[in-house]
Amino acid sequence: MPRLSPKLETLRALFARSGNQCAFPGCTHPLVNGDNLFIAQVCHIEAASSGGERFNPDSDDEYRRSYENLILLCYPHHIETDDVDRYPVEKLKEMKLNHEQLFEKSNFKIDEAVLYKLKDQMDEYWEKIERTNKLEHVFQDSGLAMEVNGKASFFEVMQSAHDAIAGIEHLLESFHKSDESLLEDLRAILEKCGLDATVIDAIPYYENPFFNRNWEYHNLGSANWLQRISIDLVHLEVKYLEEYLITNSDDLKAKKRLEELMPVLEEYASNAMHVD
Repeated sequence: MPRLSPKLETLRALFARSGNQCAFPGCTHPLVNGDNLFIAQVCHIEAASSGGERFNPDSDDEYRRSYENLILLCYPHHIETDDVDRYPVEKLKEMKLNHEQLFEKSNFKIDEAVLYKLKDQMDEYWEKIERTNKLEHVFQDSGLAMEVNGKASFFEVMQSAHDAIAGIEHLLESFHKSDESLLEDLRAILEKCGLDATVIDAIPYYENPFFNRNWEYHNLGSANWLQRISIDLVHLEVKYLEEYLITNSDDLKAKKRLEELMPVLEEYASNAMHVD
């Protein structure tokens, strides 16, 4: 798998806490010069790929490109810190922490022209999604086209996913009730045809295909898969909000949502189990 580039919000947070200086102790080399050019390097504490300095095979690609694993250094100090004996993981993390504490209240921002360009491209993309779905859908005239809302927020998309789970649960419950009534429905049909429905009772339940039909699917399989999806959706939302709030700490709605979800995930972590 190719190495993953750092996310835009991660880079924004790194520069905001950098003071526009190399993180190496005592170094004042700027990261961005007077012409607004980046003249330093974004460095990995644990290498992004196998064979690199301090590579951790037990880590994953998301952590390798995360805020916690990145540090901003000038080129000479990037080369110097490649000496893993003198600069192990713990020392680089301490270096990063100490540097950021020096500029805790700074408000340095890199020129975001590239970020705005990407934003414009994404705005165009979502407008295309809206146009395609609302006006150019292959089955638009049939009234059967499923909605893909390009204007929906992250929270709206997550709510739609949770609503879909609730819809699936309701559908499965309807199937369950339908299967439970199969035996009675069969008796009613036999009686309507003038046949003796009591003969069914002579068949052992374990040989009767109409008794508790699909019981395991209803009570075990679907329950386990629905819980798995529910856990993963909460987990994804917590992960997203964790990174989002690094650069959007004033978003009270996001903070409130994270506060609501954290104990939910903790509860899943301690109590969720397979139904068997």
